[in-house]
Amino acid sequence: MKRQPWMRQAIAAGKEFHAMRQDSRLHNTRNLSWTAAVLIGIALVLAAGALVPPLPYLLVAPWLLGSLIFSIFILVIHECSHNMFVLLSDRAATKIWNRRIGMAFSAPFFTDYLKHWEHGHTIHHLRPCEDDDPQDRFPLTGLPLYWRLAVLALVPGSVVAFNPSNQYGFSARRLALGVVLLVIPTVLLGMYVGWHVGVAVLAGMHVVQMFNMLKKAQEHGNGLKHAADPLLRSRTYLYRLARFSSPFHINYHFEHHANFMVPWYALPAYHARLREIVPEELQPWFFHHRYLDQVRGTFPTVSVELVYGGQDEVAEAPELGVGTG
Repeated sequence: MKRQPWMRQAIAAGKEFHAMRQDSRLHNTRNLSWTAAVLIGIALVLAAGALVPPLPYLLVAPWLLGSLIFSIFILVIHECSHNMFVLLSDRAATKIWNRRIGMAFSAPFFTDYLKHWEHGHTIHHLRPCEDDDPQDRFPLTGLPLYWRLAVLALVPGSVVAFNPSNQYGFSARRLALGVVLLVIPTVLLGMYVGWHVGVAVLAGMHVVQMFNMLKKAQEHGNGLKHAADPLLRSRTYLYRLARFSSPFHINYHFEHHANFMVPWYALPAYHARLREIVPEELQPWFFHHRYLDQVRGTFPTVSVELVYGGQDEVAEAPELGVGTG
């Protein structure tokens, strides 16, 4: 596989925004402050159940909780997996504290942080969508995605069956932590604040998984897994609801794969820089507004001819795309 000069430039441009070039105090303050804000937001939504009648509460609260809980996965767990949620002067200490924080925030959600995030997310970046990728092996679009969303929307408790950590086998520790940190508090909320609050938490977990399925479809769906260059297996998707269903700039996914050590808050600036580097004719494929086409599975991959130009280069990368562009 021959990597194009513009892609090499795109990777190099990420060094300007690299986590190690950030002011660590400002970086940590930003991340910890936003985490506190998200946690306060969750608490406020739960507390509102004591004041808001069940019907309007259940129409709104699950979506708010879903977005806020999903924010925890993106802002905290995901950044921890890249050892850049908190930055310390000592690299060994940085890794230890990111691991501790990642494990702590993963525990309530029946998530195996070490296997699925610290190890699994590394594999995802090295070999996205390949058979050993535990996170995006099967990015669904079209009818298979619709069925998954329908089950999550209509079958209470189905989120348990779709927990990605199930692939690592039964873990009594993971189960116990999830029960103690999520299930029991949810039951207590239902008993002492209102039954609809407990229901909203369960529904909110379903929303988290629905947002995750839609995110996967946007990032890696529609044949992108067949690209010879692993860095061309992702797309940035730009749409109005991004801050709600793809929080903390995770929608800048082409940028994230081009250089995964760029913190979430620097991704928009990195994107602006890449607009100057990625050939203009390729940008509609890698930076797109075709959200619904990507969900439906009707957004084709870019052709090898458009990316690689001459026939000699095309022959070196026959697996780039399955569409005609």
